[in-house]
Amino acid sequence: MKFRKLISAVMAACIAIPAGIAGTVSALEEPIKGDVNGDTSFNLADMVMYQRWLKGSGELKNISNADVNEDGELDIFDLSAMRKMLIECIGSVPVPSYAPNSRNLCAGINKSAVEGKEADEKFIESQMKFTVDMLKATTKQGENSMISPYSIMQALAMTANGANGKTLEEMEQVLGNGMSIDELDQYLLAQRKRTINPNESEYNKWSMSTANSIWAIDNPYRIQARPEFIQKCVDYYDSEYYIAPFDDTTLEDVNGWVNEKTHKMIPSILEHISDDAVMYLVNAVAFEAEWMRPYDKYEIADGKFTAADGTEQEAKMLCSDEVYIGDEDTDGMLKYYSGGKYAFAALLPKEGTSVEQYVADLTPEKLSNILGSYKENYEKADVKLPKFKCEYGENISDYLIDMGMPTAFNRGDEAADFTNMSSIADVHPIFIGYVVHKTFIDLDENGTKAAAATLVAMNDGEAFEPEDQKKVILDRPFVYCIIDTQTSVPVFIGVLNSLS
Repeated sequence: MKFRKLISAVMAACIAIPAGIAGTVSALEEPIKGDVNGDTSFNLADMVMYQRWLKGSGELKNISNADVNEDGELDIFDLSAMRKMLIECIGSVPVPSYAPNSRNLCAGINKSAVEGKEADEKFIESQMKFTVDMLKATTKQGENSMISPYSIMQALAMTANGANGKTLEEMEQVLGNGMSIDELDQYLLAQRKRTINPNESEYNKWSMSTANSIWAIDNPYRIQARPEFIQKCVDYYDSEYYIAPFDDTTLEDVNGWVNEKTHKMIPSILEHISDDAVMYLVNAVAFEAEWMRPYDKYEIADGKFTAADGTEQEAKMLCSDEVYIGDEDTDGMLKYYSGGKYAFAALLPKEGTSVEQYVADLTPEKLSNILGSYKENYEKADVKLPKFKCEYGENISDYLIDMGMPTAFNRGDEAADFTNMSSIADVHPIFIGYVVHKTFIDLDENGTKAAAATLVAMNDGEAFEPEDQKKVILDRPFVYCIIDTQTSVPVFIGVLNSLS
């Protein structure tokens, strides 16, 4: 992936900007204006430190560099001068030329010492609610669907950090069941860190990578990202940040980034760049895991899958005894991936109930109870699971509006408030133009590969069988998910209506 003609920066140069843009700083002959943290460069980290100092929090490590406007006073006017310096640096930052695996261009930002918050009942309930609400919204008669609530949450939570007023209140209600965005940031930081496999080995063969990025148009008259907003996205979401021309090269760059971060499972997320687009907030997730016990050849059998329209389809069935989960309306199974951190779960509605009706009747409590039912009553089931591969992609804006966050998409009367994202949003408002989500899954005898990408577009208006053994024959439409076995919260969830 080649990022051509792309000026990369964080808050108009989040990479460290030395005394001379080109070259390496060795011995400093004169102070660097604005370098209040004493790291021999002026960047976003200095501006954040100075702003906190003005509010009475913390201290300046190099106070002699703080009088940026040289009026003999240290006040808000120096902060304004810092903002101007950062914006002006955009034009002087060299165009980078680097390979896809180059360093994170936000490395110039000093991350704040933020703490995550481990999942508890409050967080799990909020994510189960969001999961079920999104599943209901995206399930359609006779069609395959799959979403990653985790991916959607990452992209929208970053966006919510730039919201204010009623816009923020609605987003907090939808995303965290009413919890503050600051608290949700902490939970999501801990959740993202749990997805990292620190000890991949022969007996722990899984990986789940999460990547976030923000792309802003190179036009300070249309958007000026607040440094506080960028800092939070870096601190809690490890986000990259790019300033781009928003032309065909940017289209290629965004899609190339998604293709790379999803391990080529999702080649693109963006079809075109509209004239009124000013920022994209993008998440990409790639999940790859082998089964804890892969299937042998003798466990793969020819079978039939009855699609939602009644047609029979040829299927390769994976046959094994697995953990049984279920309730009075559900027969299901759970199969662990290598290492036991994640598991695949499938929920088969009772005969006579369509998968659409089953999803319509599903509640967060019911889903949670089913996925955790094996902890109360452990038993095995004779399972036949079809090999399958699915792709899904859709604009999910209307679903989010119906779920309770319409103001974020508004322009004109009762317009969206993203003044915490852009410092000029009070005079040049921005709003969410659309949210697009794509997923991919490939399940076979060896394991599962899955990926998801979410893009938020900000616009400005411009053998022997015991008689009592349970059977779970997944030869008709069913709900499936990949879950975190610690919390039972799905990171992917979908409906299989057809194998074709």
